[in-house]
Amino acid sequence: MPLPEWIYSLEQYNDKLWNVMSTGFERIGRDSQLQDHWIRRLVAFIIDTVIVYVCTFVVTALVSVPFIVMSVTASLPWGVLNPFSFFFGIFSVTYFTLFETYYGLTFGKKIMNLKTRKLNGQKPTFDLALIRNISKIHSVLALIDTVIGLATSRDPHQKVSDRIVGTTVVSTGSHPFAYVTVARPAAEFCSHCGQKIANDAKYCSRCGEKLNMMT
Repeated sequence: MPLPEWIYSLEQYNDKLWNVMSTGFERIGRDSQLQDHWIRRLVAFIIDTVIVYVCTFVVTALVSVPFIVMSVTASLPWGVLNPFSFFFGIFSVTYFTLFETYYGLTFGKKIMNLKTRKLNGQKPTFDLALIRNISKIHSVLALIDTVIGLATSRDPHQKVSDRIVGTTVVSTGSHPFAYVTVARPAAEFCSHCGQKIANDAKYCSRCGEKLNMMT
């Protein structure tokens, strides 16, 4: 015997309420698309960090001689005057800001089929890209920026700095390593509008967004 229509309406209302009130961490636990999104962002960030690290190492090696002389002269440990951390923070902010301003993505995001966009779909301007990436001056600040964004109940695709300037990271294609992902559960929710979707659905019935098909 089919359930009354009002029960389905109540269920949809509860689903909407849960998506509004739940934090990013809670939604990640039950939304495979959101899990995929943040895994791709993490891999992209690691790729970009390696690139910045190599560039920083080269520059530090070229300019470290005077710092070594100063350390020896002042009888200070080399770590006190080691310029690597300073250059790494500056290069990180510069790299992410410039690439996202001119191309809307970085090498890591390109590989992982991601791009940075304003909420209207356009590439971020220099000032917006700078603000959203300023936390990358230090790894601890970057972590705090991300954790607080996921610990609150707003868009789980955004860090705190994204919400300040109105930017987000969106997908430009399927996961490049989709064959290693796990199957979708019998029921989950669209990461864009919160609509409950069936296991075999390819598009969200509410917003029409194409769903990532896991294998």
